[in-house]
Amino acid sequence: MNAALLEDTITRLTSDEKITLIGKIWGSLDTDSLPVSPAVVTELDRRWAEHQENPSAALTLDELMTRVEAKRP
Repeated sequence: MNAALLEDTITRLTSDEKITLIGKIWGSLDTDSLPVSPAVVTELDRRWAEHQENPSAALTLDELMTRVEAKRP
């Protein structure tokens, strides 16, 4: 399929279909080969060190969802 035909097909999709397609494309990526900027690596290292220093500060998924739901209008 050529790029123009692919683009035309994508533009005709509904929003839900586009989201599904994005999910399929994302799931097909080889995450080991994705580029990660040095700034992102530095931030991830900082967050990991912070967690290692105080692991009890982390939230469970249930705690996080409770906080998110509490802030919804």
